[in-house]
Amino acid sequence: MTLLSPDTLEAARLLADGDLQGALRAAQRGLQAEPGNAPLWNLLGVCAARLGQAPLAEQCWRQALALEPATPDARFNLGRLAEESGDAAAAETHYRAELARDPDHPASLGNLGNLLQDAGRLAEAEACFRRRLSSQSGTAAHYQLGRLLAEQGRNCEAEGHLRACLDEAPDDAEALQLLGRLLEDRGEAGKAEAMLRRALESAPGHVVAGNNLGLLLMAQRRWDEAERHLRAAHGAAPGAALANLASLLLATGRAAETEALARQALAAEPGRADWLNLLGLALRERGRDDEAGRAWGQGLASAPNHRRLRQNLGYLQLARGDWAAGWANHEARLEAAGYPALPTPRWQGEDLAGRRLLVLFEQGYGDAIQFSRYLNPLLAKGAVRVIALCREPLLPLFRRQWPQVEWQAMAGAYPADFPPHDCHVFSMSLPWTLRAFEPRAETYLQADPALRQAWRERLPAGRNIGLAWRGRAEHPFDHCRSLPGPEALLPLLTDRGANWISLQPEPSGTEGTWLAENGVMELGSGLTDFADSAALLAELDGLVAVDTAMAHLAGALGAPCRLLLAGEHVDWRWGVDGAATPWYRSLTLERRRRGEEWEDTIGRLAI
Repeated sequence: MTLLSPDTLEAARLLADGDLQGALRAAQRGLQAEPGNAPLWNLLGVCAARLGQAPLAEQCWRQALALEPATPDARFNLGRLAEESGDAAAAETHYRAELARDPDHPASLGNLGNLLQDAGRLAEAEACFRRRLSSQSGTAAHYQLGRLLAEQGRNCEAEGHLRACLDEAPDDAEALQLLGRLLEDRGEAGKAEAMLRRALESAPGHVVAGNNLGLLLMAQRRWDEAERHLRAAHGAAPGAALANLASLLLATGRAAETEALARQALAAEPGRADWLNLLGLALRERGRDDEAGRAWGQGLASAPNHRRLRQNLGYLQLARGDWAAGWANHEARLEAAGYPALPTPRWQGEDLAGRRLLVLFEQGYGDAIQFSRYLNPLLAKGAVRVIALCREPLLPLFRRQWPQVEWQAMAGAYPADFPPHDCHVFSMSLPWTLRAFEPRAETYLQADPALRQAWRERLPAGRNIGLAWRGRAEHPFDHCRSLPGPEALLPLLTDRGANWISLQPEPSGTEGTWLAENGVMELGSGLTDFADSAALLAELDGLVAVDTAMAHLAGALGAPCRLLLAGEHVDWRWGVDGAATPWYRSLTLERRRRGEEWEDTIGRLAI
């Protein structure tokens, strides 16, 4: 191994001090005296690389290796050069060669781990990061391992490493923003916000932190703050933040601005599928459905497997009654990250003789109720053994209706281990797999007579009409579909010929006070599950509700319901116009006109 000459040491010192030109002169001076000095060739290559002269840098590093194959860092430097040029295979080869010389070379372990993580070779990447951490613990090692663990969903382990990173470097913006994301995933929105704001204080304009903070604020309906952060992120990196900014604009009724943004993006990148998807969403929200369909079709022509394009086109097709094509494209939803990967094949409609079929009810309570109807044709098809997973509040209702099905409850998310089965199907795929494309407006649920009797004894004499004014707050468009509060229902209450009954689950204290002051009987807080809700609904003379599970339950029972629909972001299942729905005969759709207040819509009702 060549000993480090005074010129080598001087060049290294100047390079470390940031004096690039001085280091370059020292290396050149040294090589004039010692042309066979491998470490000086390596340093000269570093200087050339930092001056943007990649071919010269590569030549210098290869010369160093030709003179001394074990020149420290030369292979690592070639690996970085190959990685920067996009040649991941060559970069991996060079990093591994450096590690053959020095198995604990920290930078090679870190960079090789990054390459492997990007390639999806996560176990190998984890091994690299752990080796780096054991040989040279530090902020970078903890951050890299934390990031990898977060990608694998091992959030508790990831959090430990990110906090260790922040113990050493409290202002590390990357660790702060990633920890903020993990805290948000855990439901700790306040702590997540604090972390993301710290990241932006440490690195103003940090695109990922600004984007994630904007999303967090959006979820809390803090629209103005969210927009500021998303616009800042969009200004810094348009491709990274455009979709989220567009979502905010759509959520706040600014489809025209969304259309303009999408067209600007398409002018810069013609034909890009992501921007055609956004354009279609904006056009759909503006009522230009034909143009929206063309935009999505254009995107699918170049990107036929684009999940969101297929899904959104499917929603449009279903809304328009193009059932077969719509259900086919609706299957794209199963590619989303929220769906579990089961070890068994998806059922595609083939013979089920001798096979155990697992049915997984998905999405919200209303979706489960709506698609439970397909259990009847499924069982009629000859499925001998059907196992079904649904959320706990639905279990008593479904178990009573279909006792031949083996029911199991989910706490909320899908379980880690599924019951033994041979094939599976998600509930909203049943119209597709059964080829039952067009829905039938039928009654398919019955309430428990004993529960009905219990509610009948509690109801006042006369005409009883139920009320439900808000849905689940987590729904992305709940601010559109739900009423601002029960006071929006006040025009109905002028009708003294009816007893008004609140079915709203978990009313707030303010809502409870308002109901009492306005003569509305509050029964929603006493509902224990959907079997209980079905029994109460079956004893009422009607229901006025926004788009929630209670409306689906009324329709499935055949109970009269006036369904209040917003003027924007109307769900695909309610079609594009009209007062009738092919899903439920007993529902009447009351569509809010654009620009109209809810009180005006409700004032038109004649109950």
